[in-house]
Amino acid sequence: MKIVDVDDRRGSVKVRVEDVDDLWVLKNVINEGDVVISRTLRDVKVDGEGKRRLPMTLAVKVKNVYFQPFSNRLRVHGVIVEGPEEYGLRGSYHTLNVDVGNEVEIVKDVWPPSALRRLSESSKRRFKALLVAADFDEASIATLYGQGIKYLIDLSFKGVNDEEPDAINNISEEICEEVLRYVELEKADFVVVGSPAVLREAIAGKLKERSKGRFKIFADSVSVGGRAGIEELVRRDSVKNLLQEYVIIEAESILNEFMKLLITNPSKVAYGLEHVEIAAANNAVSTLLIHEELLTSENSSRVEELLSKVEEKGGRVRIVPAESPIASKLKGFSGVIAVLRYELTID
Repeated sequence: MKIVDVDDRRGSVKVRVEDVDDLWVLKNVINEGDVVISRTLRDVKVDGEGKRRLPMTLAVKVKNVYFQPFSNRLRVHGVIVEGPEEYGLRGSYHTLNVDVGNEVEIVKDVWPPSALRRLSESSKRRFKALLVAADFDEASIATLYGQGIKYLIDLSFKGVNDEEPDAINNISEEICEEVLRYVELEKADFVVVGSPAVLREAIAGKLKERSKGRFKIFADSVSVGGRAGIEELVRRDSVKNLLQEYVIIEAESILNEFMKLLITNPSKVAYGLEHVEIAAANNAVSTLLIHEELLTSENSSRVEELLSKVEEKGGRVRIVPAESPIASKLKGFSGVIAVLRYELTID
């Protein structure tokens, strides 16, 4: 995401959407009651010509925001508050479709520091990884977004005799072709290959020969191929170090730390909105993990105040996408957990 302009007087921030993760960030930043301004198409009556679909800039007071994970479009629905006067559009409903490449301006009465922080973090350069997990039966290729793991293709090699002289070459060649195709489609910066030793070396070797410096290649071992192998791959410490900026990797590590402390030292954790608020009021929150649905719940004002308070005191806040593998576990703790700086007894 590129921050194009900030107008403190108007309470507006204009951004350019650069990838699908930016759309997910905007979905969590734009709230009901905000005003969103963007170019759009609108059917209007034109004298002597009937209805025509014309390009124009409209400002919409937000009622709802819709986003399907890994889609390339954010839909912002609301009431038109500004637009070309000649068409009399004020007061009508309209949906702005925000796509990758679009510019959009967001106006708020008050910008929570946590929302500004999300835009700022999203504006930093992110590296995109392609993940490959393969064995002699199957392979999966995926990419990692802030929203979660997006599986791109699953390959099956069942029936292939891995003792045949050409088996390794044929399997690694097929995988290599698909990886190169998705590197271009996804504009990946590096590829992480997880596989048993011999096959791993064959795949990585072919990719190095053909990469021509366009992307970096890292290799690690996994016990299985396919989607189970992808999930194993993202849990490995070596891969975590490569992908540490991605929310779901860090979020899973935080949840694991929370679960261990819940058993061994429960005074070092808090969960549920009320208890985490108490911990934040005592400047005790080191790290907070929150389900994205709480940002638009009936308690959204309390949630924003909580996030701002934690960040102002130097705590880390991580938002977990609804499609993330750990989202359901987080819901089991009312959608918000915290690892504390020190032991705190909360009645």
